[in-house]
Amino acid sequence: MLKSFKLQLIVISIFFLISGCNVANHGSFTSKTYQTPAQQERLVNLGPVVGESCQTQFLYLVPIDESVSTLAAINQAKQKIEGTVILADMIIDDTLSIQFGYSEQCISVHAIAYGSPVND
Repeated sequence: MLKSFKLQLIVISIFFLISGCNVANHGSFTSKTYQTPAQQERLVNLGPVVGESCQTQFLYLVPIDESVSTLAAINQAKQKIEGTVILADMIIDDTLSIQFGYSEQCISVHAIAYGSPVND
């Protein structure tokens, strides 16, 4: 009986330790990305963009992909529309999806791209 209780306690402790590693702050907002004084030119609204950075962890512990990065998600969003200089009205969200045998953490950025109009 005591041995069974100790085993249950160890399993529950390991579960909480593993889940504690995947806890993250969810959601934030910023008005715009950094803009240098040289970029003070008149910018136009290029449209909405989305960027994402994800990492899968096999057995909830072993990372398969590169680590999640807000900067990578922002850079991916900036590359969606040619000529993008800054992102404005940026919403950053962090999600964690737990599946059987693996988990996936993603940071996604939703923003409005501003930049110089591209001449076709």
